[in-house]
Amino acid sequence: MTESFPYLIAVDGGGTRCRFAMTAPAGLLRVTLGSANVFSNRDSAIHTLNAGLSELMEQAALPQSALANIPVYAGLAGVTDAQAASEVANQLPSRVVEVEDDRRSAVVGALGSKNGCLMGVGTGSFLARQIDGQISFIGGYGPVIGDEASGHWLGKQLLRSVLLAMDGIRPHSPLTQDISARFNDDPAKIVAFSGTARQAEVADFAPDIVSAAKSGDPAAQELMQKGADYLAGGLRALGYSSGDPICAIGGVAACYQDYLPAEMAAALTEPEGTAIDGALQLARRLAKRAKVGAE
Repeated sequence: MTESFPYLIAVDGGGTRCRFAMTAPAGLLRVTLGSANVFSNRDSAIHTLNAGLSELMEQAALPQSALANIPVYAGLAGVTDAQAASEVANQLPSRVVEVEDDRRSAVVGALGSKNGCLMGVGTGSFLARQIDGQISFIGGYGPVIGDEASGHWLGKQLLRSVLLAMDGIRPHSPLTQDISARFNDDPAKIVAFSGTARQAEVADFAPDIVSAAKSGDPAAQELMQKGADYLAGGLRALGYSSGDPICAIGGVAACYQDYLPAEMAAALTEPEGTAIDGALQLARRLAKRAKVGAE
């Protein structure tokens, strides 16, 4: 007999937004809230998670107490180890809950059961390769020490380039001159901004960089090439071979197509689904393992 789970909850929590989905007899319910990054602000992330779960219960016309028996899978940015995952899980109301970082749900959503690679490049970044259901990862180490090629990384590198140009160490480009002007040509204002800005605020410079690179701006092109070189090197380290499809997900990933090696650029393909789709699949697997709600 086929197992059926009428209620399942999936969460895709990123540095910019947190998406919730719940399967219900009446259909799929969805909620979208703000950031849920466990590393940068755990208390805020837990508040966002519980708020989203509560909203799902309201949409489903279920009592909040029903959450205790609904399996919850949460793929969250900033989950660095098993202890962090356990601490977050313990703050959620379900008795059947699995918390891990947000990379696996993205891979499952994008590739399904197919073999291939994935470039996840948005506010943060990571790389993955799936072979016969086994997933290997590179990156995803967060904005302080990692997330190369990401929107945040691009923004941070741009601000560094602006400061170097202000100091006369390297020439200005039209882009660095424009960014300098936004800060009234005052390096102290750039330093102050970089010390207080959220990840997403720094990543907001990424569209400017992508656009300037297309227009031939040398500083922007240099940053895009550095990001692409990291992505290509990471895919090779994962074992990328000719013929592997490469799914590009996140707001920045596809922008690197013109800077990747030709073979990799040609291998870029559309994902089958989203991270929340993958999280729903993983929630279903969780329910099956726990044998919750099966008929």
